[in-house]
Amino acid sequence: MNGRKLILYHGLPLMVILFPLAWYASVGSDWLLKGEAGIIENMTVLFLVVAIGFNISSLARSRRLVLSGFLNAWLFMLIMGAAYFALEEISYGQHMFGWGTGETWKELNDQEETNLHNVHALFDQVPRALLTLGILVGGVILPLYRHFRGIKMDESSRFYWQWPTLDCVTIGLLVILIRPILSVFETEAINTGEMKENLFALFILLYCVSLHSRLSQKQPPAT
Repeated sequence: MNGRKLILYHGLPLMVILFPLAWYASVGSDWLLKGEAGIIENMTVLFLVVAIGFNISSLARSRRLVLSGFLNAWLFMLIMGAAYFALEEISYGQHMFGWGTGETWKELNDQEETNLHNVHALFDQVPRALLTLGILVGGVILPLYRHFRGIKMDESSRFYWQWPTLDCVTIGLLVILIRPILSVFETEAINTGEMKENLFALFILLYCVSLHSRLSQKQPPAT
């Protein structure tokens, strides 16, 4: 693995974890760090927006390469999923433009925001649990299993493009381990929930970057 990939896929996740600690050490408080308008929340949205951009480019590349409709559908689902995640994070613009929340919606939303994830577990805990499980199995266990068993994925496999590679193992491990780590090493610099969401978004971004890189290396069919 070259230095650039090492920094991107393994250095960046560690820097994201260390950033709030460095901020707290230098500033002496969590000012501008936490909360809906804080740096961590905004970083989460930024990761997702960049991921959407990479996915749009990947979708265009996939169509030029005349790859399977299954892959195109997967890329479209990634775009929609990242967009939903980002819009929920900013409450569809409420945190940016400061509009109020209707009385009816306040009764439904436990944080009185115009989003869905604070309305019911179906829109919050369930997606979190499924994403965590998917990252554990697809982003950590299977890539490591294939690596140590010397199993190479063949492009003829239906899920060749979809499976995460070793590129995503470091961020995947951090997603899985961040909560137990922070339960042992408590710090005021990091809000566990916000950091977990931030790492989710970074996993999505790095997965999308890795997929885009692989697609970029594939040559178009001869005409």
